Amino acid sequence: MTQEAHQRSLAHQLGDLRSLATPSLPSFELIERNIHRVLDRYDAPDKPPERDAERLFSEMLRRIRAHDWHKVPMSFVTRVASLVYAPAHRFRDDLAAIRRFLCAEIRATTRHGFINPMVRIYIESYETGKVHTMELAEALQHSRAKIGARWQPLLENVPELLDARHAPSALAAKMDLMPDPWHGLRALGLHQPHAPGLMDAAHLEFLNIIGPQLGSLDEIERLLGWLKPDDRALRQVGAGKAIEVLLGHWRTRNPPAEIQSLLVDRLTQLYSHPRVNPHPAWNEVDPALVQIFLRWLMGADIRFLFRVLTEVERGHMWADREKFWWTLHEQGRIDEVWIAFNDEGHRAALSKLPTDGRQSGRRFGRQVGERDKSLLVMRIRNKIVIEGTYSFPVHFFRADQPRTPELYRSRYDVADIRKLPNLDEIAHRGDWQSRVLMALSR
Repeated sequence: MTQEAHQRSLAHQLGDLRSLATPSLPSFELIERNIHRVLDRYDAPDKPPERDAERLFSEMLRRIRAHDWHKVPMSFVTRVASLVYAPAHRFRDDLAAIRRFLCAEIRATTRHGFINPMVRIYIESYETGKVHTMELAEALQHSRAKIGARWQPLLENVPELLDARHAPSALAAKMDLMPDPWHGLRALGLHQPHAPGLMDAAHLEFLNIIGPQLGSLDEIERLLGWLKPDDRALRQVGAGKAIEVLLGHWRTRNPPAEIQSLLVDRLTQLYSHPRVNPHPAWNEVDPALVQIFLRWLMGADIRFLFRVLTEVERGHMWADREKFWWTLHEQGRIDEVWIAFNDEGHRAALSKLPTDGRQSGRRFGRQVGERDKSLLVMRIRNKIVIEGTYSFPVHFFRADQPRTPELYRSRYDVADIRKLPNLDEIAHRGDWQSRVLMALSR
């Protein structure tokens, strides 16, 4: 090829240049998910109890006195630190030397392998106004610049984190700005938003902030989402206060039907029925508010019973019975209510509950005798009154009699109930409602 031809060919190729295909950026989503999984696993606050804490304390005290740190792994020191700030040991005077040593080391160290775990221990052992918390916070604040990358995002987002007096309110203020506080705190760098200690205090501060806003359905949903985020564990500490704040907004007035239904369904789903295997949180709630909630629950249960009956027993009209018992409920004459469905009704009722609500606590029992009978069991003043479907008469029993059927049982058998001595039986014929009112007044 001549030089002239070669130049023409080269010019042709240069004129036909194609733009390079730029590869798309790789997705880091999988990497980020794996990072979060590792942090969740190894930042988890629940740890097996140390079986020989006293031996570890003795060894640590010996080494402090002897200044002997030859071949001592950092894991030994952080293990002792976790123990000495645990609830069972953090106020022991005989361990004060260990706590002083740890705070001094925080001020002197440059090792992230020590100072990072101490930040976690500060968060988990936090108690408002307690000496151990104030000392840890001051030492960590002194060494703030030396804290590793693990905690830097959280420190940047919540500068008051190491201010023992203001950290809970600062976190609560951040939470109040978040549509979803649990995930919002994770995004700030707090991988365990339900961890004990500082987050227990922040939880209470958050309740104080959000309390006046709980007339709104969205705000109620936001608080419920904080108590039980997605498929995560339910918040336990401070749960009673949360229930009290949710209910306290309605102490002197009734909520809209949508809000009442939401609170009944979600609180029984999360913390169970206050009278049936109740979560310990209910013991922390003002009894007057528990009674308000039980009244809502009674109304919901009466409506629920007849809704299910209408669905599974289409050949019968229940309108007169529903209207009668609902009127007594609205008049405040029914003190307690419990439902026991027959097999078909029980299946239909379960299908109407959220999937996780079917196991979290019973909302009703079962009637295992005659297959077409479901029961409405009530306490009305000093009487237990049992309404049954189809041909089962309204039965009246004295509440204080030993053999009287109790409310909240998991199983009932109408055959057994028929055999019990009772005060009265009233069949659903003619003006049965007036006869029931007369029996109640006796």
